[in-house]
Amino acid sequence: MRRLRNDQRGVAVLTAMLVVALGTMIAVNLMWKASLDQRRTAAALAADQGLLYLQGAEAWAGDILRQDQIDSQTDHLGEIWAVELAPMPVDGGLISGRIEDLQGRFNLNNLISPQGVEDPLARRQFERLLESLQLDPTLAGVVIDWLDADTEMSFPGGGEDATYSGVDPPYRTPNAIISSSSELMANAGFDRDLFRAVSPYVTALPPGTPLNVNTASVFLLASLSDDIDLAVADGLAQERGTADFTNIDQTFEGLVEADVLGRIDGVSRYFLLTGSIVLGTHQFTMYSLLERDNSGLVRAIFRSLGAQ
Repeated sequence: MRRLRNDQRGVAVLTAMLVVALGTMIAVNLMWKASLDQRRTAAALAADQGLLYLQGAEAWAGDILRQDQIDSQTDHLGEIWAVELAPMPVDGGLISGRIEDLQGRFNLNNLISPQGVEDPLARRQFERLLESLQLDPTLAGVVIDWLDADTEMSFPGGGEDATYSGVDPPYRTPNAIISSSSELMANAGFDRDLFRAVSPYVTALPPGTPLNVNTASVFLLASLSDDIDLAVADGLAQERGTADFTNIDQTFEGLVEADVLGRIDGVSRYFLLTGSIVLGTHQFTMYSLLERDNSGLVRAIFRSLGAQ
């Protein structure tokens, strides 16, 4: 009887330990799920709050660009829109932003005409830009084949469907204009490092959009002509300073071809807003492509979160 009672006590102790262990596991699991739910809720609330702040920044940028068109007949780097907004406090965090003139970059969609064929002047300009950046100028042919309507490979360089059908996974050229310069990374010969080198100087806008020489960098100014090397381009940039060229035709006449002279301007229609906000441990960045029409109305025609 005594041995039986001892065995029963042992079973009771083991049962109690199992119950306690099971209860602990259930409690920990419930606490872990509650913690995850709390973090998910906090992240969702922060994302909603951050998006509203960034949309407010977008509206603010639109007001600045609208007022700029009223106050000035040209667009240059000395205007208020070109001043980067330092981080400023908002409820729960910090917000910052900057506006860039996308027409101060080379428009990749200008490489082809409205008929979908190569534009020789634009090709030579892009080749000069690549040379100034110490990159392979034959990459211009690769980009043209990505955009043009035919299936004939450009020379030198180039890449049509046969170039991409052997990769994993295989894909084809779009044979159409692009909406983002990031498509360059899908082009043969381009990798992430090369794209990072060229991305500050290129954009994807409607074909025929002119280059704003008031905001163009030295590399873009040098790309306009074989007669403009980096030294001459630097002199032009210093002459311009943070203001605009007093007379664009007079400044560039004799330096560029007559047809190129018709492709540059001092007024911009397309701008890029980069807005960032930090809310606690959460950070969000939004890129907005803004279009300002002739009436001064500004609208966002493209947005992306986290990646441009």
